[in-house]
Amino acid sequence: MYPSFQVKPMQYINQEFNYTILESLAKKFKEQGFVKLINVFDNDFIKYIENKIEASINAPIDRYQTGFNRIAFDLFVADKIVDSLMQNSKFRNIMFRITKKELFYTQGLGFELEKNKSTGFPWHIGTQSFGYQQASDFGCTIWMPLDEINTKKQRGGMAYIPENIISGKFMYEDIDPSIVRYIKERYQNNDNPQLEDYLQLRDGILNNPYMKVLLDHFAVEDDFAIGDILLFNKNVIHRSIKLEEGALQRRRAFAMRFIENHSTYDQERALNLEFPRQLFNYPGCSTFHLDVCGQDGEIIAKSRYFSNHDNRHLFISK
Repeated sequence: MYPSFQVKPMQYINQEFNYTILESLAKKFKEQGFVKLINVFDNDFIKYIENKIEASINAPIDRYQTGFNRIAFDLFVADKIVDSLMQNSKFRNIMFRITKKELFYTQGLGFELEKNKSTGFPWHIGTQSFGYQQASDFGCTIWMPLDEINTKKQRGGMAYIPENIISGKFMYEDIDPSIVRYIKERYQNNDNPQLEDYLQLRDGILNNPYMKVLLDHFAVEDDFAIGDILLFNKNVIHRSIKLEEGALQRRRAFAMRFIENHSTYDQERALNLEFPRQLFNYPGCSTFHLDVCGQDGEIIAKSRYFSNHDNRHLFISK
């Protein structure tokens, strides 16, 4: 049953969503790693998410989050409305026909940019959100802006790089582990690494002047109406776009993280996320990477962390 504030059961997916384009979107998703979907969610679902985001996100506590006015990880845990979305046959159909994979919903995140002030995240990949699964396992994100985005006016959306031009795969497989190894070895050699060393490496690889020339050149930036979404895989390099001068005072967005059902826990990578936080004594944005599983190789979707496993699976009836 839906909560009592519901006048009627939610439809979730806009009745005008165009299903005939799914195969062409699947081809585009396979090639470039992302697709924009128009008019996906209906007004009731959007309003519910908007109200929850407004009540749940707070000022940043982690230095890595300070580009946002407000932000929160691990939202909508065991939320009946979000759980019901994952069981919605239309939503499942959209996700499966585009990704060609059966998925498992892991996390919800909320973000808010303030006009002329917030810079968001620079060029990055989902180190935090996908840093606990095997690097080769599939992961993807639905990014849903809760305010209109106009690239010719205030902007405030995101930019993203087609994976068939530059993929962020090397960051998961090579760079992220190397950064932690470098910091560990300096620490072991009494070389006194600083938090700033770690943060500059974490951001700097994709944001050094030469790489930035390439990324800025190949970047894609789209307009979004309310109800539109961006679906992108975890290898897509992306960044926030500053909300510029105009009538809108802030831009809010909701992100949903998904992994493939058979994805397994990589304990070493999860501990690599935690090591700099322990070394430099800063809080971090989430302990999900430690809490979700206890053993290396465990199937994440079967973890006891999730009290509502069945509600998070996007199974497709055979």
